[in-house]
Amino acid sequence: MTLPRWIGPGALVFCAFWLFLMIAGREEMLCDPGTFWHTTTGQIILKDGFLRHDPYTFTFPAKSWIPSQWLGEVGMAIAHRAGGFDTQFLGAVTILAAAFTFLTMRCLRTGLHPVVVGFVMALSLACASQHFHIRPTVVTLAGMVGTAAALVDCDSGRIRLRQLFWLVPCFIIWANIHGGYLAGYGLVVMSAVGWTIFWRLSRPSPVSSWFDVKWLALLIVCCGAAAVISPYGLDAPRAWRAIMGDPILKDIIKEHRPLDFSEPYGKAVIGLAALYAFLLLGVNWRNWRVTWLLPPVLLLQAIERCRHASLFAVVAVVSIAAIWPHTRWAKSLAEKRPDFYQPNVTPISRPWWAAVWLPVLLVLLSLVLQMSRLPVPIIGAHWANHTQRYFPIELLDVIQANEPQAGEANRLFNEVSDGGFIIFNAPGYKVFADDRCEIFGGEWLATLVQASLPQTPASERAALIAKWEEDYGQFAFALTRTESGFEQYFQSCTDQWELVKRSQTAAFYRRK
Repeated sequence: MTLPRWIGPGALVFCAFWLFLMIAGREEMLCDPGTFWHTTTGQIILKDGFLRHDPYTFTFPAKSWIPSQWLGEVGMAIAHRAGGFDTQFLGAVTILAAAFTFLTMRCLRTGLHPVVVGFVMALSLACASQHFHIRPTVVTLAGMVGTAAALVDCDSGRIRLRQLFWLVPCFIIWANIHGGYLAGYGLVVMSAVGWTIFWRLSRPSPVSSWFDVKWLALLIVCCGAAAVISPYGLDAPRAWRAIMGDPILKDIIKEHRPLDFSEPYGKAVIGLAALYAFLLLGVNWRNWRVTWLLPPVLLLQAIERCRHASLFAVVAVVSIAAIWPHTRWAKSLAEKRPDFYQPNVTPISRPWWAAVWLPVLLVLLSLVLQMSRLPVPIIGAHWANHTQRYFPIELLDVIQANEPQAGEANRLFNEVSDGGFIIFNAPGYKVFADDRCEIFGGEWLATLVQASLPQTPASERAALIAKWEEDYGQFAFALTRTESGFEQYFQSCTDQWELVKRSQTAAFYRRK
C-alpha cells in the first residue's frame, strides 16, 4: 500500500507507538514513587527558588541536598499544573514515542521490510519498557538516541565533525534535566578516542588530521563542561556520584540491581545482544567502525545495573541500522529475498510536514482535552491512573484527615516506597524515608529494608525502632505495608498505637 504524499510513514509509526504506550502504560508508567516528589520539588522551585536542603524528612533535615534534576522537575511541575498526572503521562509517552519512531525510521531507510523492522523494534521495546516511568529519565533515553545517531552519522560521513558541536547546548540542557547525560558524554569520549586510534591505524574514521583531533578534544571539553553549567555547579556531579557510587544500592533498589536474565526484559536483552553480535560478525573486522562497537560497553553497564538496559537497547538499534547494509547477510538477502530487503529503492518524496502534522495534532488534541478536564478514553483527562497495587490510595482520606497543622507533631514513620506519595499528597507530614538514595545512603536504606522483612526477628526490629525514635524523635504516625515486618510491629503495640484504617496494600496508625 502506498501512502498519499501528504502523510509520511513516520507519522503513522509515531501514532502506533503513542497509542500503544498510552494504553499499555496508563498504570505501569505511574508506579514509581519518584514521580510524586519530583513534581513537588518542581513546584517548590517555581514558588520559592532553588533548594539546598532536604525539605521533606525529619531524619536528615539539616543535610545538604540539591535537586540535581531541577529542570526536569520544573517541567513536571508545569505539566502537572496544566493537566495533572495525565499531562505528565502525555509528555513522557510523547518523548518515548518520538524516540522509537526515530529509531524505526532509521531501520526502514535501510530497505528492510516493515515486518523485520517491527521485530527489531518490539525486541528493543521489551528491553527498555521496564524502565519507562514518569521521571526525567525519559529525557536520557531520548538523548542517547540523538547522541548515538549523531556519532554514527559522523562516523559514516553523513555529517562533519564540526556539526557535532550542536551536542554542546543539548548536553547543557540534558545535564540540568537528568544526570544520565553522563552516558551520552561517555559515548562522545569513546567515539573521539576510538576515531583517533582508528585514524592512526589507517582504519575507517572521520578523523583525517591532527587538526581534527584538536576539534574532538575541544568537543570533549565543551561537552564535559555541561555537567557544571547549572545553578548548582559542582554539586550536581557530586550528587550523581553519591547515587551511582554506592555499591549497596544494587542490593536494595530495584533499578540499581544487576540484570535479571530470568525476567522477560532480561531475555529480550539477550536476544537484542545476539542480533547485534550476529550482524557485526557479518562484516569483515577490518571494516568495523568505532561507533558500531559502542553497544557492548552499554551492555556491560546493563548487566551491572539493569537501569541501563534501556540505554543499551536504543544505542544497539542505532548501530544495527548502521551495520546491516554492510553485512554479507544483507547482500545475500537482497539477492534471494528482495521482497524482504530492497536497499536501492528511492523513497517517495514528501514535504517535511507530512511526517509532523498528524503527531502534532494528536498530541495537541490530547493536551487540550486534559487541560479542559474532559474524560475521553486514552487521549483525555482521568486516564493516567495511580492504583492501589502500588500506592495506599484507599488510605488517602484518613491520611489527609489526620494531616498535622503547623506546630503539631508531624513525624510519620513510613517505608521507602511510600515517602513520595506522602510528600505530594499530604505535605503536612515529615516523612521518615523516601527513594532519594543520595539523602539516606545505601547502608541506612539497607538497614531499613532488612528490618521490614517479615523474617527479621521481632526483637531486633523493636530495638531498631526504639533507636530511631531516640535519634530522630518520637513518631506521631505510621504508614506500613501490610506484608512487611513493620506492620507486625505496629499491630502488636496496641498500648501505644491505634489503627486508623487498613487496606489490602497498607495500614495507617496514629499514636495514642
